[in-house]
Amino acid sequence: MSPRVLGAVLCVAAVSLLSVGRFFFQVADFYPKAPSPDGVTDFDRRFVGLRAMLPPKGIIGYMTDPGTPPNDTNAQAEYHLAQYALAPVLVAYSPDHRFVVGNFHQAVTTGSLRDRGFRLIREFGNGIVLLENEKVR
Repeated sequence: MSPRVLGAVLCVAAVSLLSVGRFFFQVADFYPKAPSPDGVTDFDRRFVGLRAMLPPKGIIGYMTDPGTPPNDTNAQAEYHLAQYALAPVLVAYSPDHRFVVGNFHQAVTTGSLRDRGFRLIREFGNGIVLLENEKVR
């Protein structure tokens, strides 16, 4: 191959590579850098610290804001998401267990919990607490 032909082939190859590289960066800018988390993922993150404290199996109780009606669809959905987040530990929608997960949206004082027979073991933020039911030992 003559030097002239070789130079032409190298120029075409360089222009092609630059074109492909430019296209790659245009496509990369089109897609988001990281997938946006869905609601379940955000909810699940709230329970990461609690999950680490729980035993590998067992049953714990669950409670939410006082006065929440039992048929509240949002409360039921959050209960089911809490079950998913804490699996394989079973989560019962009842405070009648030695350990109880609290999923609160309104401020709840340790005094009001103590008046109801619960001792705060740990607060994980975002309304998630681990309680001990002092009536059940």
